[in-house]
Amino acid sequence: MGIGKSVSLPELQRHLESIASTVRLSGTPGEAVAFDYVEKQLKSFGYTVNRYEAEALIGYPIESTLALTAPEAADVHCNGYALTPATPVQGVEAELIHVGSSLSLNYDGFDARGKIVVVEGIAIEDAAVAAARAGAVGQIFINPDHIHEMCISPVWGTPNPETAPMLPSVPAVGIAREDGERLKRLIAAGPIRARLMTQPHRAWTKIPTLTADLPGKVEDDYVLFSGHIDSWHYGAMDNGTANATQVEVARLLAERKGDLRRGVRLAFWSGHSHGRYAGSTWYADNFWSDLHERCVCHVNIDSVGAKGATILDGTSSMASTFGFARSVLGDTVGADLKYHRKGRSSDQSFWGHGIPALFGALSLRPGTGDDAGVAEIFGGTSLGWWWHTKEDLIDKIDPEFFVRDAAIYAETLWRLCTLERLPFDAAAEAQEVADAIERYRGLGIDGIDLAGVASQAAELSTAIRSANLADQSASNFNTVSKSLNRLLIAVNYTQQGPFHHDLAVETRPLPGLMQLEQLGKFDRSGDDWHFLRAKLVRERNRIEHAIRSAARQLTA
Repeated sequence: MGIGKSVSLPELQRHLESIASTVRLSGTPGEAVAFDYVEKQLKSFGYTVNRYEAEALIGYPIESTLALTAPEAADVHCNGYALTPATPVQGVEAELIHVGSSLSLNYDGFDARGKIVVVEGIAIEDAAVAAARAGAVGQIFINPDHIHEMCISPVWGTPNPETAPMLPSVPAVGIAREDGERLKRLIAAGPIRARLMTQPHRAWTKIPTLTADLPGKVEDDYVLFSGHIDSWHYGAMDNGTANATQVEVARLLAERKGDLRRGVRLAFWSGHSHGRYAGSTWYADNFWSDLHERCVCHVNIDSVGAKGATILDGTSSMASTFGFARSVLGDTVGADLKYHRKGRSSDQSFWGHGIPALFGALSLRPGTGDDAGVAEIFGGTSLGWWWHTKEDLIDKIDPEFFVRDAAIYAETLWRLCTLERLPFDAAAEAQEVADAIERYRGLGIDGIDLAGVASQAAELSTAIRSANLADQSASNFNTVSKSLNRLLIAVNYTQQGPFHHDLAVETRPLPGLMQLEQLGKFDRSGDDWHFLRAKLVRERNRIEHAIRSAARQLTA
């Protein structure tokens, strides 16, 4: 396993016990204790540490109540959500209406105006937006057996004037399954009213960001290794084990610093859970040029080492990083990694910079039994039934899996910092772009001509593979590799481009063209069709420009 053999379980446990000893809400003294500990450890290894402070819109629940008022009176245990608005101190009283699943919410046939909607499933952004559009005055999410803390804002990081109106506008709470089933029976039996009160923290809050640098001996570039420190409750798995792994990998790299070709920059975020990735977004905005010019890869870590986490073929990557990620998993633990495209989560705030990325949640549990409710939002697998609950404690960690996952990350960072040539496949990224264009063409929607850009994309993938880049010096090879990925990743993963942040909602390859399906539903003679067509033509031009610019890199 190489460097992974040197991972120390006692060191991992020592770090975890310190980090998970406090509740780490974003911007609070408990979180600062963990940041202080990490800073002290990294300085002792010889890293250059920087600690920043920024204001971010942060939210987390403080007090919430739910009381049935008619036809019978009863209290229901509930919990609020991050970045949701407060009710008046006396709460809001309204009729309850059951509207279905949070994953496939459809208000057709329901009049939710002035009502409190009862939704089945873990709270997600789309359901919050749908409730606001439907005119609801409150939301109740029926969770699995445990109430899971969530942030249900779709706005990535600090809002701007365009995204601020999308912040959650309907007060919301979660309840456990047993109470939810009772509410559903009462609703089915006849009209039922309830009073919902929630008083969350939702305010501009100063939050920390910590980075630690160890320079390379040959190149000025660096690998970004990031994870969030803020947590729900004591957060032993999410994200204590990840932070402990970061510190342990930092130790191993520092002991071998003379062998590092390029540097490593560890980053520890706040505002992940309570500000929708506010910390990493702030860093992406305020260090844009440095990241764009020098960062060769972003490796994220979240929630590792859990009991029962036997699934190792489901972690995410980009097309350009998949081959590398697969080789690491195969060489270290014999796993046959399947391709799972990076999703819009896990502090992926650097897509606009065009930075290759891999990992996040590395090891997963089967989504059965107690994990089934959580697995609904993780594609059939789970981080654990205790995820985002008070039960996320050290007793949920498996020492063997903790070491295993830390060793995988150690090997990943070691290779990225020492390999002479960057191990990324720009041709695969180009092929994913080409395939996506063909799928959009296959929709058969008139108004946008994609034939030319489809041909250019297919030619680019072939050209990259036949360019004999391996014959170039390592320095030239790495320069071209970075340039190609900078161009292709930015269009393959973003709608807003390099200097803004898309919403925290589902994305697909070439997300700027996702509205093409909507164009086909509009009347060609109406304003909506013409407005959207103009937008899509511009997006096609952005993609074509990236492809043409990438092609020029091959002949420069």
